[in-house]
Amino acid sequence: MFERDKDDLRSLGIEIEVGDLDPFFEDEPGYRIPQKSYELIVPELSPQELAILSLAANYWNDSVLAPSAQSGIRKLQSLGIPSSNDLDFRLKNRFENPMQTLEVISEAISRASSITFSYDSKERSLRHVQPYRVIFWNGFWYLMGFDTDRESMRLFKLSRFVSEVTLSKKKNEFKIPTDFDPLTYLPDRDIEITHTAQLAISKGTAVILRNRGKFLTSGEEVDFYEVTYSNEFQFLRELLWYGTNVEVIEPAELRMAIANLVKGVIA
Repeated sequence: MFERDKDDLRSLGIEIEVGDLDPFFEDEPGYRIPQKSYELIVPELSPQELAILSLAANYWNDSVLAPSAQSGIRKLQSLGIPSSNDLDFRLKNRFENPMQTLEVISEAISRASSITFSYDSKERSLRHVQPYRVIFWNGFWYLMGFDTDRESMRLFKLSRFVSEVTLSKKKNEFKIPTDFDPLTYLPDRDIEITHTAQLAISKGTAVILRNRGKFLTSGEEVDFYEVTYSNEFQFLRELLWYGTNVEVIEPAELRMAIANLVKGVIA
């Protein structure tokens, strides 16, 4: 077996044992793939639990645990459990990775260059900001900077960014005030702006979504729930995971957004 073939198998999470495996030719080395390297034992798991396993494996796909996640995904697929790899890949954006966003913002601060990004607050809007400081507070990353459109200092939560951060080509566009104090702009507590959606959920499905929602009424084939969310893009991804089992009734903007997103995935 060629070394590159063995490396490829190891990259898939498949271990290879080398030894005298032929009882008639003890001096002839052989290769064996132990069952434990490709077998995944998942006794008595419900379809919902198996789906969560697949989703969790995909979630870790871009982390340092990517090799283990990939191995888990392949084992799930061997059991006939679909993985959302393709869909997940087409929906990913850079701003989901805070480290990449932080890298761009840090460069902007060091260059004194302005940045532009879409932000989901009470409504989605394009922001033009002179970045002053990035801070990790109460478990979240925040950007402090001067909003040039609103002509005031603002605090932005990185998890509410809904686009990539665009860095200006110009340098030394601004100067951070010498008396700038980040603590002045931190609120006493983390305030989340929430939105509300009315959903029609097929009976017997989307248990997790039901548990965090408020039951409204029941129909012949669906139940109606009111669910709150803070980040529209993340909520859209969650809804897409449930497929045709969940339909957005209101608001119209969210209904249109998920329709456009589905068209983009299919195209």
